[in-house]
Amino acid sequence: MGFLTEYHDNEVTIGKLKFFINPAFDIVLQVQELFAEEELSEQDKVEQALRMLVLNTTRLSWMDPHKKVLLLKEIYKKCINTMKHPPTRRKQRVLDFEYDGEYIYSSFMMDYGIDLIEEQGKLNWKKFIILFQGLSDRTKIKEIMRIRAMDIPEYNGKNGKYVQEIQDLKSYYALPVKGGGGQSGLDALFSALEGMAVKHG
Repeated sequence: MGFLTEYHDNEVTIGKLKFFINPAFDIVLQVQELFAEEELSEQDKVEQALRMLVLNTTRLSWMDPHKKVLLLKEIYKKCINTMKHPPTRRKQRVLDFEYDGEYIYSSFMMDYGIDLIEEQGKLNWKKFIILFQGLSDRTKIKEIMRIRAMDIPEYNGKNGKYVQEIQDLKSYYALPVKGGGGQSGLDALFSALEGMAVKHG
């Protein structure tokens, strides 16, 4: 089924328990930030993430830790993941949802007239990703992503000014270095959300 004909019910069932999910884009991004926290144990992250995503939270108390992990994975699979293949790590990062928040906000306003602040808690994550992918090349975030992905041309004796301009732009828009090279499991899944927004990610 295609996106337009698929029924988006935002419900997940584990065993006999049905859970209602709110996968709003800002909540999903908060979960991403949560899983980037190195001080928290995986179980603490799972507990907090479920309380952010699940609407009928009282049922969570009926589940053991293993079932809660299964529930979060199922939520990711059904309500968050938009990729048909496992994410592959790009040789260079071109997008960071947290760092690029202002650029993303202005780009949605420019192309769609959508105020993402007003859409917090409402705009579904998968819809957000599809809209992000559809942003025109004239938007600020797409311009910045192009700059980050750009190779610095070799100096040929005549293009010194151009090379310097590219270097300056790449330096200005460079993303902060992040750790997490050894991520696995849920940490790895939520750290790869940017790959959903980058069409070739």
